[in-house]
Amino acid sequence: MFILTSEEQSELIVNKSKFIGYSIIADSREQFLNRVSEIKKINLSLSHTVYGLRIKKNIIEPYFSDDGEPSGTAGRPLINILESKKIINGGLAVVRYYGGINLGMGGLARAYSQAGIKVLLMSKLINYIEQFEFLLTIEYNALDYITKVINDNKGVILDRIFDQSITLKIKISTRTKGLILKKFPMVNIQSLA
Repeated sequence: MFILTSEEQSELIVNKSKFIGYSIIADSREQFLNRVSEIKKINLSLSHTVYGLRIKKNIIEPYFSDDGEPSGTAGRPLINILESKKIINGGLAVVRYYGGINLGMGGLARAYSQAGIKVLLMSKLINYIEQFEFLLTIEYNALDYITKVINDNKGVILDRIFDQSITLKIKISTRTKGLILKKFPMVNIQSLA
């Protein structure tokens, strides 16, 4: 699986209709739809704004809209692109300015697909690494090493409590958890799932 690390924009003209593609990073449907609303505000005279997104929570939830285009000709092709490229936690939106020439169902599906692929090719992707939340209790002398391991492996320290020992609320991959336990096998690490 992959995630987007950049949001991009591209333009495509098909039979006088203009299609503007957007790649969007989002961790939730609400975040994605807010970004689509922003796109609509900057494209005031648009005819349609279609989109497809895939969000991973416990399962991967696909979601799309044809926004008035014939069913299956707009949002579904965008979902198909995301599924074929195994992209999660983001999606594609395509704005259409109608050019006066009907494209037909096949023509619409091809145009939306081409706009989605074009913007996706401009976007940067990285491998998705699932992370989990843990409580980690450590001694003070381990803080610098563990902080470096977390940061070097794209983990996040969400909270720190300093007492006789240090308790960190962290979000890390299982691989990073293994690295910490290898160096400090006696640390106390508890899953928050």
